[in-house]
Amino acid sequence: MKENKLTIRKNVCNLLSDLTDKQAGKLVKGAIAYAFEDKLFQTKDDFLKGVFLYIKREIDVSKLNSVNGKKGAEKRIENAQKKAAVGVIVEGVMVVDTHKKGSNGK
Repeated sequence: MKENKLTIRKNVCNLLSDLTDKQAGKLVKGAIAYAFEDKLFQTKDDFLKGVFLYIKREIDVSKLNSVNGKKGAEKRIENAQKKAAVGVIVEGVMVVDTHKKGSNGK
């Protein structure tokens, strides 16, 4: 089973270094809650809200890329299976394809 993960990029680390320990802790906990539990970050600190919106966008893009990557992998598997088919079924009878590429003895 694939583990969920949260990647923190260098630009986010730079933002965290500008925060107090209390602010950074709240923000990291908020980002984790959003990434793994889909809970929105609640705070009265406008600066933290802005930083969270930036992090939220990165999390959303990452999740979308993951979903799209899975769709692409499924499509590649489907296409490979179609190419590997040995024939077709016509009126309940399997008709074998003997004209495969590369099967002419070369």
